[in-house]
Amino acid sequence: MTAIPRPPRAVTIDCWSTLLRKLDSRGALRQRGAALADLARRRGREIAPQAAMELIDRSWAFHLDEWRGGRAFGPEGAARWCLHELGLAAAPPDVDELAEAIATGTLSVGTGVVDGAAEALEALHHASIPTALICDTGFTPSWVVREALRMHHLRLDHSFFSDEVGAPKPYPPMFLAALEATGAEPAEAVHIGDLRRTDVAGARAAGMAAIRFAGVHDDGWMPEDCKPDVEADAVLYRWADLPDLLGL
Repeated sequence: MTAIPRPPRAVTIDCWSTLLRKLDSRGALRQRGAALADLARRRGREIAPQAAMELIDRSWAFHLDEWRGGRAFGPEGAARWCLHELGLAAAPPDVDELAEAIATGTLSVGTGVVDGAAEALEALHHASIPTALICDTGFTPSWVVREALRMHHLRLDHSFFSDEVGAPKPYPPMFLAALEATGAEPAEAVHIGDLRRTDVAGARAAGMAAIRFAGVHDDGWMPEDCKPDVEADAVLYRWADLPDLLGL
């Protein structure tokens, strides 16, 4: 275990299931599937909506494999993969159209702020502690996440996204970039996120303290590529408890 600095000189924070929550993942999948079916139909290839949804789901599984290997896939990769599976040429206009539909799926069905997250950010700002978002983008790219944060009036001092930095968590680049931006040494900083494999292991690898946020998703899954002792220095179930935890 690493000692949590009280107070820290910087706090880095995950996005999904930590600051923001996706309100209707199934609805986003339906919209993405409908966009794929419509595009295929216009290109002379009929596919039922349910089959299109299943194809999007399969592309997500492929994304997860790439993500765990530290490689980018994203909405463009998913679009190319789906079109290839349907035997359609992955021409730029088609890829761009489908990629945008995949990218905006989560935003179109709605996002919400995790209870207490806005107040916790304000407490950090009030204490003059620099904050940085460290976000893996998946099918929801950085520009969409920025729009969601703007819509919900969530402000962080810095933001780092895997599709911009070029490597996801738990790999070091985003953590190191955040430390450089905030001017904090690793032992002076703490990262907050919900996943053991990416947030906890990534923070530990960077020499930072780790707090696992379990208020939305209590990550009991122990990935095969994690050591048995990969657990955070503290588990946070309510954002309201953060000031006491950090000595603010």
